[in-house]
Amino acid sequence: EAKGFVPNIERLLLAVDDSANGQFATRIGGMIAGHRGSPTTVMHIKNDKKTGKAAAEAEKAQAKAAGETMREIARQTREAEVADSPEDKQPEKTLDITTRLEKSPEPEAIAEEAEKGYDLLVIGVENTTVRQSDFHENVANLALSFEGPLAVVEARDLHRDDPLHGRLNILVPVNGTEPSRRGAEVAVVLARASKARLTAIYVTPASARNKRPAQHEEAILADIAALAKAYGLELRTAIRSDMAADQAILKEMSRRRSTLLVMGVGRRSGDKLFFGDTAAALLEKSRKSLLFVAS
Repeated sequence: EAKGFVPNIERLLLAVDDSANGQFATRIGGMIAGHRGSPTTVMHIKNDKKTGKAAAEAEKAQAKAAGETMREIARQTREAEVADSPEDKQPEKTLDITTRLEKSPEPEAIAEEAEKGYDLLVIGVENTTVRQSDFHENVANLALSFEGPLAVVEARDLHRDDPLHGRLNILVPVNGTEPSRRGAEVAVVLARASKARLTAIYVTPASARNKRPAQHEEAILADIAALAKAYGLELRTAIRSDMAADQAILKEMSRRRSTLLVMGVGRRSGDKLFFGDTAAALLEKSRKSLLFVAS
């Protein structure tokens, strides 16, 4: 655990608005921050163009509410951690949550804040996609201004209606890479915090079919199962080799009735925010919520 990704998130940065995506990202961020009581800055982005004193007061109230919501989720998560592991430190009486109000999702604001040192940026804004499989410029601008690991949230289905309390049933694809392992760590922490069901799926690439021994896939799933067990979770597993990765993942989500896909991805270089073909296909086709954890 000392060498893991999530336990070493010492500071967390959220860029969220008051949309369903923003509230769902606040929920995700709260559970991650509560895992170790990580200090967090919430940058609340206005998504209302109204002006005037009344609008300004409403925006301040929304930003304050977002910070308080995250604080409460983090507190509940931390208390559950301590209850499950009595040897852990007692939960902090007051979690360090700082809230800032931003006029728009300007990349300069993220870049300036990032200089203070953060280990993860969580993005949840109203418009996540454009042309279905591409990220909206608001998301891309924020992500491209942050050099470290980031998580992009897209609330769908029941989480559009109830982002803060909608049931979690998590599926995480794994393939043995470092980004995949990071995604699995986040999935395990979220499953423990929300007492959600957790399933890991390994999809054998077409190029490796009939060439790679079954022990390879089993070893990777066993590693994730051991990680889950260390957190007191039962992990369900699946191996698929008869279809494309995105199709296999979507089919497994339907079979397991998953409500959230947590996927570790690699961030490709370039001016466009792109996590690979499989992630793009899932962004376009999935009817359930998505959380991309990008290295």
